[in-house]
Order: sequence, then structure tokens, then C-alpha cells
Amino acid sequence: MKNQCANCQAQVKALNEKCQGCGFKIVMEPEEQIRARYLRAPSLGALFFTQGWTFGAKLYLWFVLSFIPIVGFVALFACFFFGRRWSWEQGGWGSWEEFQKRMRLLDIIATVWILGLVMVWYLASRP
Repeated sequence: MKNQCANCQAQVKALNEKCQGCGFKIVMEPEEQIRARYLRAPSLGALFFTQGWTFGAKLYLWFVLSFIPIVGFVALFACFFFGRRWSWEQGGWGSWEEFQKRMRLLDIIATVWILGLVMVWYLASRP
């Protein structure tokens, strides 16, 4: 790794040696690895709310493709597995923080959408 701070390394090592009762270990991880792991993670927003998610993630071609019946299923799964990475690479985001905020917001909206649909289905199916 480049630019490792000896002071931070010493503090982390001291904390790991001092506190061994909880079963956790503090690990120094470069920012690039954190971003790569985040971008590889699947997006629940794309799975639950494909059209809204693709539009909000600035993946406009996938937004249009998601309306085509058979291609829509492909778009759903492709965006679920690769959407975050594509959005970060092609979306023209101003900053990493802006991108993460948008992804969180889209995941929340998708979860509320699904919960709302389930609630409507439940209320409609009651005798």
C-alpha cells in the first residue's frame, strides 16, 4: 500500500492488542478497496424498482430497455449485479459522496415501494 501512516498503524495495533474481549479486529483498508467492494455489491434498488432506479442512477439506456418486456428482465438482473459499477463509471457524478447518497436514497425508495405494494396486495386480498 502507498502512503501508510506509521502513527495510524501503531494506534490500530495498540487497540487490537489492548481490546481482545469483543472478538473484533480493527483493519486498515485503503479507500480504493472500500470503493471497489461497494461497487461490486448488488443493488436492491435495481432489483425492486428497476425503472426508477435506472433513471435515478443515470443509466438512461437501461431505463429505456427496462420497458421492453423480455429485455426488461435482463435489465433487472444486469442492473442488480452491475448497476452500481456502471452508474459510477458512466453517471458523471460530482463526487463519491454524492454517488453514495443517491444509491442509498434509491435503495430506500425501492424498499418503501416494495413494502407499499405488499401492503396493497395484502389489503386487496382480504375478504
